[in-house]
Amino acid sequence: MIRKAVQEDISSVAKLYDKAIEYEDSHIKYTSWQKGIYPTVDTAKLGVKRSSLYVVEVDEKTVASVILDTRQPPEYRNVSWGKSTKYNESLVIHTLCVDPEYSGTGIGSALVDFIKQLAKEQGCLTIRLNTTKRNTPATHLYEKNGFAVVATQNILLNGQIPCDEHLFMEFIL
Repeated sequence: MIRKAVQEDISSVAKLYDKAIEYEDSHIKYTSWQKGIYPTVDTAKLGVKRSSLYVVEVDEKTVASVILDTRQPPEYRNVSWGKSTKYNESLVIHTLCVDPEYSGTGIGSALVDFIKQLAKEQGCLTIRLNTTKRNTPATHLYEKNGFAVVATQNILLNGQIPCDEHLFMEFIL
């Protein structure tokens, strides 16, 4: 079940972030996420406050989350997007996280389908995101769901973490 997060979800989402980071730290580092820096419990709190955090539950357990809004990070201004839009005409995917135990189960694709439907309902013309070039699971997920890479550039993730070769991806509705 995919639903908008509430205050009571903050702790489970923060634990999900930490679990994903710890998994990467002991396996392959796909993201630029860093425990205690980004994403954190404050990321989840802000998502709930802005009513932009969504969770995926399986058997009443939070197994994935995503922040969806029209806030485009400053780096997006330097990208030649496939479709020109006004600020509020693009739904932006932030901090999509799937519990490593549920990787490969279709949760990510189900979440992307949900995001596409939500974008249509909100009258958006595109869906945009950025991810590290080395994040092959995410890149594969988005590409198999119709997203295209429109640019690559170095960024400062969340204004804090230097990241080389970030991919900017777009799905045109």
